[in-house]
Amino acid sequence: MDCRVVQRHLSAFVDSELEPTAALELEAHLVGCDPCATQRTFVGSLKLEINRQLAPVRAPAHLRARIEQALSKVPIEVDSEARPSSHVWAIAVSVAASVLLVLGSVVNTDRGPTKTIAGVVNNPLDVVREVVDRHKDHLPVEISTAAPEQATSWFRDKVGFRVRGVEFTEPRVHFEGARMAQVGNNLAARLYYRVGDSQLTVVAFKPTHPIDHVLSSDNGVMKISVSGREVPYRKLQGYTVPIVQDDGIVYAFTGDLDERMLLQLVATARFPH
Repeated sequence: MDCRVVQRHLSAFVDSELEPTAALELEAHLVGCDPCATQRTFVGSLKLEINRQLAPVRAPAHLRARIEQALSKVPIEVDSEARPSSHVWAIAVSVAASVLLVLGSVVNTDRGPTKTIAGVVNNPLDVVREVVDRHKDHLPVEISTAAPEQATSWFRDKVGFRVRGVEFTEPRVHFEGARMAQVGNNLAARLYYRVGDSQLTVVAFKPTHPIDHVLSSDNGVMKISVSGREVPYRKLQGYTVPIVQDDGIVYAFTGDLDERMLLQLVATARFPH
């Protein structure tokens, strides 16, 4: 993929708006192109900062009334003899779209801020689905190392938070490397571990909003107490995805290993500060 094409679609890539095939091609390009990877990091960081800084704006009721009144008086003149029927429909659709766009914006801003996590609305399955997809795409590491602290240094200034390697008491768990990732609109760190012959993927990100409500049982999240720690988890596509929080960072785990082993690993995991 050409760098000019990549640069043109970086914003859509960061917003997860590309088709899966195009997204994979673009991400493969980023692995071997430092200038494009740097630009991708900048775009992601910029969007993240804007999302953090901009507070929702509530439109005054009198402004909505004025807009509705003005739109109701917009004349629509159609000369059926001079213009083809397709043009008539284009005008009608254009006006209708404008009305819906303006009114939709006003109605939405009249509501309180929507609770979101990583750019998705109040649905833990969206987070779980992205984590499972990240595990299944088999993309290569961007930094290959057995030392988690080297990955921590590599991530500095890339994702907007301090990435820490997860430590496990199980001696068969070995760190293999990491790469940049994304969950919703949030930049994330993807950590690769090997457990015997199985792959363990950990996706870490700093959510824009608290996720306590997302991890509640009301959202279908199951919880199990292992080794004195309560571990929330969700299942999708045959994968178990435990999700835990530590010091404001969300860690989502999944892998090809046995569910009982995975939950045990997560329950005994440590997050060094």
